[in-house]
Amino acid sequence: MQPTHSYSVPPRPDANAPAVVDPAGDARFRAQAQAMGLDPDDRWVGGYVPVAWNEVRHLIAAYAGDVTSADLLEFGCNYAASSIVAAAMGARVTAIDVDAGAIALARPNAARHGFGDRIELLHLPDTRALPFADASFDIILCISVLEYVAPGHLPAVLAEIGRVLKPGGLVIVSGTASRLAPSEVHSGRWLVNYWPRALDRLFGHRTPLQRGVNPLPILRAFRSYTNLDRADRGARWCAARAAMGQPPARLRAARTIGGLLAPFGLSIGMAGSSFSATWRKPDGTGAV
Repeated sequence: MQPTHSYSVPPRPDANAPAVVDPAGDARFRAQAQAMGLDPDDRWVGGYVPVAWNEVRHLIAAYAGDVTSADLLEFGCNYAASSIVAAAMGARVTAIDVDAGAIALARPNAARHGFGDRIELLHLPDTRALPFADASFDIILCISVLEYVAPGHLPAVLAEIGRVLKPGGLVIVSGTASRLAPSEVHSGRWLVNYWPRALDRLFGHRTPLQRGVNPLPILRAFRSYTNLDRADRGARWCAARAAMGQPPARLRAARTIGGLLAPFGLSIGMAGSSFSATWRKPDGTGAV
């Protein structure tokens, strides 16, 4: 099927945005956040659902369209902001995280937004073996998470993601710090992506420094999948980010860079400090 290169993301009224509707759940969320030493009103704690509504929602809409009753897995859900958004869009959501504290705060967060019974939240210390049957999910979200997977574990984790994805299903990777970038996104450290981990202790760091993810294992894991950003020359990618409010000049520049990357098997979203791409698992029909 030939792409039309004219994808758009229909606007949704702000009235549909998830809101705090359960005072008891809100009280539990605030108490749990404070017990964890967190500010419940911080943008990245209790304030992240509106951020995800204005960002992740458009990714899901651009690539998957109507997700009503779709089975969606959020891999690395943190405090469940993106999961809450997906549930508000109609998906049946399963959300997992290796951090027990994150799941402990995600549960009251989902409850206070009215989705406590719509999101299954699981603490999984080792994601190299997921407790789901083959082909369980239509969509798997990996939002700002793969850079936290130990490099030695990444191939096994990606294989599990592929195993539990249905034929024709989507893997959406976004906001993932890239090891190709000269500055690590989360810490802001320059050049740390380029030196070996063995040097961290030499520089006085007791624990390994945060680095971006190497894109090559991801590309290898999904090499038999269709990269939708290559297939439509970045149309969906740009539609989503236009809906997020990115200026046209920035999107034109991204398209230009994406065109330069194409001969190397890469796509728009793979050249910046954060890595993003969406793949469709083969379903035997050849559909894009």
